[in-house]
Amino acid sequence: MAERSWNDEAATARRGLAAALIALASAACGASPAPERPGQAPSSAAPAPARPGQAPSSAAPATPPPPPAAPAAWRQESSLGVQISVPAHWAVNDYGCGMSDRPTAVRGQGAQRQCLTPEKPTKEVAEIGLDAPGAVGADPAFARREVSLGGVSAERIEGRGTDGRYFGWLRIPSRKILISVRTHDPEVTRRILDSAQLATVDHNGCPDRRPPSRRPEATHPSAPSALSPASPTSIAVCYYGEHGDALQSSARLTGAEAAALAAVLNQAPAGPNPDADPKMCLHPPAPPPADALLIVEDAAGRGTIYVSFSGCVGRGLDNGARRAQVGASLIKMVMDPLHTGYAFHGDLNGR
Repeated sequence: MAERSWNDEAATARRGLAAALIALASAACGASPAPERPGQAPSSAAPAPARPGQAPSSAAPATPPPPPAAPAAWRQESSLGVQISVPAHWAVNDYGCGMSDRPTAVRGQGAQRQCLTPEKPTKEVAEIGLDAPGAVGADPAFARREVSLGGVSAERIEGRGTDGRYFGWLRIPSRKILISVRTHDPEVTRRILDSAQLATVDHNGCPDRRPPSRRPEATHPSAPSALSPASPTSIAVCYYGEHGDALQSSARLTGAEAAALAAVLNQAPAGPNPDADPKMCLHPPAPPPADALLIVEDAAGRGTIYVSFSGCVGRGLDNGARRAQVGASLIKMVMDPLHTGYAFHGDLNGR
């Protein structure tokens, strides 16, 4: 109980007293709050957007027809140890405050603005989120069946709502995870649900759980002399957030984007960041775990860099052999590809 009380106090101190910067990222509208919706545990932080009715005009068939030919371009999205495929042109986290009508995948939204933007029947959504009582608003007439994801039991629910969209849910009770889908095309809904799979390492190479070690192993040959290889073939960005150990979101940089991030990493001032003023930011008994990790690869090998920024102490970059400082611009460069909101203490703004 003492630890939970400290976490609550620390969160209040960081957000209320430290003037934390909130950076909001979205593929289409620039911001997305975290309102209640199917697939996410209810929250008292913001009102839930009004939703169209979900009663079906007819139940989904018990035995669906064979899936159609694969669309020309789909991509994968992952969160919480689950990954799905969505059409490649869909946005990421264009949901909530100020959302557009553009179709979107929703996962690991992070810190969000709090306002009410109702979801319109024209919106198409595929979301990976947490399950909770009442999270599925399916009509009793919707088709339900038991399925298995890699040997893990799940429940699949499908049907058409009164707003004309085709709804689908995939509930994984043992993981407390819910995949929620609503589209204009029954084949798109079905394909997204069909694509769901559990992943201990996702398509970008990110572990589904935050590594338990305080420092990474210095596995790349250049680790003692440089924070990052100068010319990486790829950098995977794996974000776990401030609380919990589950992977929230991931991205993979290649080419010029990877090289640009590597250059900024190698220019970071040596040594860890100074701790924030304890009068403005409550110091914990021990430094929090890294918010994100970067998996950097080139022809010579592979290395890992821990990135810590959300707490009051223990902030900075660490490749297992060298440490360097983080600042607002570097954090933005790491986080922007994820389209995930984040927060840090205001003293990092000038770095």
